[in-house]
Amino acid sequence: MKVFKMNDYDWVCAKSEKQAKEFYKSEVGFNDEEINEEFVGEVSLQDEMLVEVDELPHEEKMQVQRMKKYAGTLFAYKTFEWVINHENISKPCIISSTEY
Repeated sequence: MKVFKMNDYDWVCAKSEKQAKEFYKSEVGFNDEEINEEFVGEVSLQDEMLVEVDELPHEEKMQVQRMKKYAGTLFAYKTFEWVINHENISKPCIISSTEY
């Protein structure tokens, strides 16, 4: 699986760029032009996202990690690769999204 930055808000996990765009189109209702206008492309699986500490496996909670508190919730920084492996992601999905 790969991760594609669709725009400033969403990252999609999929096997290919085409699959990511098709999934995103059906998921959010954007047309091809809207998707292509802001599409950034494939990002490194070593890029990080925030995962709620409460959602981490017990053994991960016991390890020293870089964390951030946001809106009263504690998050840990985890790589896309870690999330894909630990959540056994095998189908296209929005793996990360920025809320404003």
